[in-house]
Amino acid sequence: MTAQEKNLLPDLQTSAELLRMAIPLMREHGVPITPQNYSVWFHYVSGDKPKLTAHMEQILNDGVAFTEQLNESLYEKHLSEHNLEKVDEIRQQVLATLQETSASLSHTGTEAETYGKTLEVFDETCHNAESLGDVYGLMKSVLAETRRMKASVDQIQRDFAVKSAEMEQLREELEHARQMASIDALTGLVNRGAFFDALEEKIECIESVEDTPLCVVMIDIDHFKKVNDNFGHLVGDKVIRFVAKTLQQSIKGLDTAARYGGEEFALVLPETPAEGAVILCNRIRERISGTNLVRAGTRIPLGQITVSAGVAEYRPGEDMMELVRRADEALYQSKRQGRNQVQAAA
Repeated sequence: MTAQEKNLLPDLQTSAELLRMAIPLMREHGVPITPQNYSVWFHYVSGDKPKLTAHMEQILNDGVAFTEQLNESLYEKHLSEHNLEKVDEIRQQVLATLQETSASLSHTGTEAETYGKTLEVFDETCHNAESLGDVYGLMKSVLAETRRMKASVDQIQRDFAVKSAEMEQLREELEHARQMASIDALTGLVNRGAFFDALEEKIECIESVEDTPLCVVMIDIDHFKKVNDNFGHLVGDKVIRFVAKTLQQSIKGLDTAARYGGEEFALVLPETPAEGAVILCNRIRERISGTNLVRAGTRIPLGQITVSAGVAEYRPGEDMMELVRRADEALYQSKRQGRNQVQAAA
């Protein structure tokens, strides 16, 4: 935490007052008082994060229920740092490299100024020289300065070659760190934070093009707890990876597949209407349910693995979280109606 950030922290009295404001609001709206949930409501009542405040005000005005998933998504979208410590470290290295390059340029600039003054003195003095000896002496001085200037230019060229290579390496490391910060370690899909980033970006793109559809799909593995209870978490992880791989192999182009959390997944399908999204999800569902997974070593069948899905098509001007909520509601409709099916939001 920087010194500036520390200075922005509220004092003890202010923190106590924010606590007295946040807790009753959380209880009023049925929000469990967990560290993550409290963090969201603490920043809401303090008003120090305008985007979070605006988002919360819209939810409260619309009377939307604060479900567990909504609480988690609020934290992920507005407060989670996505493990970007490595990104900040590399950013500091880039800054240091730029500062070194700037210092080198400043030094060369000073030498260039000195060299220019030497030439000015030579030009002025030549007119007053009384002998060739005087001119020769001035020439020696100019030659000496020229050699120093050439050496300085040669050195900065070498420095720039080294710094350019360092900057390229840092750029590659920064890009890699950013990618790693957005990837779910178990499945290789993007994580929830990157899912929201992708969704926000795609919505911005289609809003500038009339009549361009976009769908969000929420997918959940049916009866996943039984898999963990009967076979253990390692087998459960294998099932999660299998579903993730199936999703990744089933999408294309601009589509995004994400692990939303636990055994739940999400898809962003730009340029895809609801009818097309339902067809795609049914293909995914059938492919998963038609695969016979077995336990490694013993070859004991795991039983049929099925998924349920909910599809919601974007409405022009719709809030991103409302779109996700509708897809999630369609998912739970699939589960209520027997699982292993796909439902589209109204």
